[in-house]
Amino acid sequence: MKKILLSVVAVAAAVLILLDFFFDSPVLDQASAILTEGAIVLAAFAMLLGLFNLLSVHATRVRKREKGWGYSAVLAVVLVVMVLLGIASPSNPAVTWAFRYVYSPLQATIFSLLAFFVASAAYRAFRIRSWESALFALAGLIVLIGQVPISRYLWDQLPVIKDWVLAVPATAGARGLLLGAAIGTVIAGLRLLLCMDRPYL
Repeated sequence: MKKILLSVVAVAAAVLILLDFFFDSPVLDQASAILTEGAIVLAAFAMLLGLFNLLSVHATRVRKREKGWGYSAVLAVVLVVMVLLGIASPSNPAVTWAFRYVYSPLQATIFSLLAFFVASAAYRAFRIRSWESALFALAGLIVLIGQVPISRYLWDQLPVIKDWVLAVPATAGARGLLLGAAIGTVIAGLRLLLCMDRPYL
């Protein structure tokens, strides 16, 4: 009975929000707004729970002096300080300074490291002996060299070819991926609405 009740509530909420997209009704608008606000509140509590879980895990690691406990201590202290400063004033200069001079450079550093992982993955992909891998390598080289300003001195048509590769085959592939992801999302939604998948249980 409990599973049936939970399924009915989940499907009813999903159908109400879905109908609000298709019909202009004050009742549907109000019901959808209430459900959306409730989801936002639940997400906030879930984030708070995740925060406490993170602190608990790293506090345990520090207490037991496990490997890398110093990093856990730094993370816990910084987390608590930033949360307290943010609660005191979201526009606190210390919070702004930390985001501008600590978080943003760290983010840029992590993303710059991705270039090495991409190069490693490309090297492994190019080792495949087939015409597909050769075509992939050729397109990658054209785009990489075409992005560099010196490419126009090597061959004046290289930037033009690079723009065509990005505008036609790459865009077609990206649109195919987006269409596939959209169809997958619709199918997952239908499976939830039809109670074929019930992750809320």
